[in-house]
Amino acid sequence: MRLKLLFAFALLMWGSVAIAQRIQVVDTDGLPIPAVCVTDENGAIIGTTDNDGWLADAKGKSPLYFSHTAFKSKNLYQSDIVDSKVVLEDVSYDLAEVTVKPKELLYVQTYFRCIYVSDDGPIYFRAGVIDNTYEYAKKKLSAKTKSVSKGANGFYRFIISTLVGRHIDGWAKLDTTNLYKKVTRLADRGKLTISEDASGRRIVSDSVSALGFIEEDMNTNFRTTSFDQFTYIDRIEAAKELEKSKKKGKEPKEKKKKYREGENGYYEICRFNEDGYSGIGDMIMKQVLSKGHFESSDEDYILLLETFTTDINYIDKKDFKHTRKDNAVDMNILELRQFEKAHNIPELAPNLKAAVDKLFEKELKKKM
Repeated sequence: MRLKLLFAFALLMWGSVAIAQRIQVVDTDGLPIPAVCVTDENGAIIGTTDNDGWLADAKGKSPLYFSHTAFKSKNLYQSDIVDSKVVLEDVSYDLAEVTVKPKELLYVQTYFRCIYVSDDGPIYFRAGVIDNTYEYAKKKLSAKTKSVSKGANGFYRFIISTLVGRHIDGWAKLDTTNLYKKVTRLADRGKLTISEDASGRRIVSDSVSALGFIEEDMNTNFRTTSFDQFTYIDRIEAAKELEKSKKKGKEPKEKKKKYREGENGYYEICRFNEDGYSGIGDMIMKQVLSKGHFESSDEDYILLLETFTTDINYIDKKDFKHTRKDNAVDMNILELRQFEKAHNIPELAPNLKAAVDKLFEKELKKKM
């Protein structure tokens, strides 16, 4: 009898361990937040939230750190989480209105930071300031970047630092077409559908499932667009492969997906006017998050890229030469942190900040 009880207890314990510890992250209105990066106290990956705000499994970790560009970071012990829900507060972030004047250029200064996080924590960090200019006569958008970067030791880390790093600068620059325009154009062409849910959010879906949402705040004239572009690209490529196979009369090859569904995404907040238009100078902030796997080292990784608009003005070319000269000074990590404070950029979660400081440990000691 005792043996049976012990066996039953062991099964019960095994069952409790096997159950995934799911957590949903929502905003103060109770709406789910996708693409929240969840890490442990060392900055190592736990996971990211899906389109419905769910973290698939907390993996028994405690405390948990929650990070997202548009929300204040939060750290909680699992014992403090009630009903599997975590609420994040909006970041209070705004730009002064700029009166349009007859000048040659629209100048938009942006600040970006990018973190590669592996199973062991952050292995690469890059941050900097970008001078974006749009020349009205030529309808040309150009940009100049000043950045600081640091990779952890090891050959693979060196490869990230030298080869990938310079591309990050390009991803962080402004685009003539914002995310909202890209999504609505695809909907206009019948590639996506946009439908309103009970909360008033417009849900963006393809033929398989929901891939994001559009939300508009009429009080602030801020528009939030979230879209899992990586999953969408995977599905498009799979559909093309299937079409090719049908034409050749062959069985389609099972193509490996580059990205994991529900664990990637673009998230962008822009201003819009009474006609619903958002221009080049209307971006407030954006986040790019991608989760993948390094085949060579058998490690998971998260790439988290955040971009914030810090200044906007209408200037002529003569003014811009002076602006470029003033901004030409390279920054170190401490100066970047001071820049963040001066421009009300939300701080990194404490665990990620401490891990990034470790990458710059030698430089920080010199400056102290």
